[in-house]
Amino acid sequence: MTSTYLLYQSYAADLSKTLARISSQSDVSTAAQYYQDNIGKVKSVDDFLNNQRLFSYAMTAYGLSDMAYAKAFMKKVLTSDLSDSSSFVNKLTDPRFLTFAKAYQFSTDGTVAQQAVTAQNTNDEDDTIDLYTQAQVNKATSAQTEATYYQANIGNITSVDQLMANPRLYDVAVRSYGIDPDLISKSTIRAVLTSDLSDPNSVANTLNNSNYKTLAAAFNFNTDGSVNGTAQSAANTATTVYQYFNATGTNASQQAADYKTQYYKSTIGTVSNVDDFLANNALVDVALTAFGLTPSLTSRTLLKQVLTSDLSDPNSVANQQTNTAYKKLAQSFNFNTDGSINGSIQTTDQLNNVVNLYSNTFDDNLQASNDRAITAYKSTVEGITTVSDLLSGTAYSFIMAAYGLNSDTTSKYTLTKILTSDPNDPHSFANQSHNAAYIKLAQDFNFDADGNAKTANVAQTNTNLATTVTAYTRHNGGAVASGTTATQQQTLATAESNYYTSTIGSITNVDDFLKDQRLVNYALDAYNLKDANLTTTDLRKILTSDPTDPTSYINKPENAQYRALDVAFNFGTDGNTLSVPINQVQDRSQIVTTKDGYVEQTMETQAGDQSTGVQLALYFLKKAPTITSAYQILGDKALLQFTQTALGLSSYMSNADIDTQATMITKKLNLTDLQDPQKLTKLIAQFSALYDINNSDVTSTSPVLQILQGSSNSSNGIITIDPITVPTSS
Repeated sequence: MTSTYLLYQSYAADLSKTLARISSQSDVSTAAQYYQDNIGKVKSVDDFLNNQRLFSYAMTAYGLSDMAYAKAFMKKVLTSDLSDSSSFVNKLTDPRFLTFAKAYQFSTDGTVAQQAVTAQNTNDEDDTIDLYTQAQVNKATSAQTEATYYQANIGNITSVDQLMANPRLYDVAVRSYGIDPDLISKSTIRAVLTSDLSDPNSVANTLNNSNYKTLAAAFNFNTDGSVNGTAQSAANTATTVYQYFNATGTNASQQAADYKTQYYKSTIGTVSNVDDFLANNALVDVALTAFGLTPSLTSRTLLKQVLTSDLSDPNSVANQQTNTAYKKLAQSFNFNTDGSINGSIQTTDQLNNVVNLYSNTFDDNLQASNDRAITAYKSTVEGITTVSDLLSGTAYSFIMAAYGLNSDTTSKYTLTKILTSDPNDPHSFANQSHNAAYIKLAQDFNFDADGNAKTANVAQTNTNLATTVTAYTRHNGGAVASGTTATQQQTLATAESNYYTSTIGSITNVDDFLKDQRLVNYALDAYNLKDANLTTTDLRKILTSDPTDPTSYINKPENAQYRALDVAFNFGTDGNTLSVPINQVQDRSQIVTTKDGYVEQTMETQAGDQSTGVQLALYFLKKAPTITSAYQILGDKALLQFTQTALGLSSYMSNADIDTQATMITKKLNLTDLQDPQKLTKLIAQFSALYDINNSDVTSTSPVLQILQGSSNSSNGIITIDPITVPTSS
């Protein structure tokens, strides 16, 4: 009679080839193909239960074939709320049922749970917000560059045509006075600049927009286009630059603040009276902003009354204001009640105080505005389900600013084509545009070709992410670790897990993943490959292999050790992340796991037809890497039977208290040894010998047992047991 251990070895010596052989058996491969082709068609738990081929395949895969008759029971398992600790499945002691429920995505009403769709995942949302913030910085930098250029070159202009021919000067000059140079012809602007403002019939005076008259007044062009003295006075140049920052929406930027501060310091001393001061918007802007007042909302009449108040009079306008900022403003200037200046408009201390206050407050409104815009964007994009919703709501202007787009050159029709482009398709509209902003926009949003929000493209599903973290933690200071070194290891493991979970969501393709060595090291450790010496090329080949294709790289028997790593990730054969199916009862990794489970169960069943001991040994071999607690063994009948036999424990131990049983196991078995392949093999050999003794007529001591007994007290042994003497038959 062939011993249990030798028979076990015939399966386990090259397990990957054994599994490949079994999966290629016609009945197994046919069942697998049927499952893969039809599981996606299931729309309810009843569909699943009523399709006998699918249901029996699944029950076999998860070791529940003996319960296949109990469909009502299994329906309650599959429709349990997994997040509710008191739900039906969570109350069952056999962990196989919870594993089965987690492998399928049914709602409590029996329908297939629809996966959440999102117009933007969290990382892409953060990316858009970062772009929006950076766009503000870029806009301010650009405005400063153009303003500096304008100041340096406007004095060289000797004719209106020379100004018109310089696009940079022309843009600043026109835009500063509230006129969009892209919407007005140059011939009109030329006519405005050469208008005789004393002639009521001149172009500037007849156009129905006062901005044109203001523009003409800011320059010194004669009606023939020549310059009368200089193209602009120094005061008008300063006003133009100040207004350019306002016109470009950068008036609260650091660059604008630097300009205004410099201008304020150099100009405030030239003011001769309160009206002179109030006529200079740039000076008023700095002064009011310094005290937390909004220039555009503050009445000039009130402001004059405040500045000319007698502060020693409790009934003066400044003293009567409920907002004390007005009194502080008045205290910072030296105006008499008639508007004249008492000595100097500001002392050095007063000037420095205003400038310092301005430096601290100039961007408060901008920050508040940006914060409101970001909050509104987050709130809006959260509920977006279509491209149409996105482009018709408040998010539209935010997106246009973030990606540097202009509604005059990029219509909503074009935006729709961009947002419905497949960023992974080189022939898509966005990619064919060769416009970096368009391509980035398509990448940062998640709509299908019909304009509907999709499920997110992810490198790992939530389930696979949790499995990866659990496996890594088990290898690096899990529950069975102890001592100072173990504590340090757990701290490091926690830090690495935090990094992994917070970073993996930002990965959009396999190359990004492979560039981050911390992520790679973490995954290799989790899947027992940290010593496999895999190159980047090897890893790319593994991670882009289709686990559902029987002919793929990862499905070759010689590559079986890498298969778990591949299945744990969600990369396509092109290296890009795949989306999670929106309304499918299993995702790709769950389908593959189910198929693998079926092949493993078939192998164990076929082995069991020859020997129950071999079946138990193969089952323990499969489960051992995940065992971190004696209670896991006690909760699984097959694991318990194996353990009792291997450790020489009586089955009557089950009558003892559960904690006592756990102690009996851990007293003889160091659970960390199950992670050591050599010690695990020794334990299985020991089980095989004892199983044969317990289940056959033995006429002499088993050779395998003799070997084991001879080393039972060795430090390399997996357990410590008393030598067992096997009686001979008389």
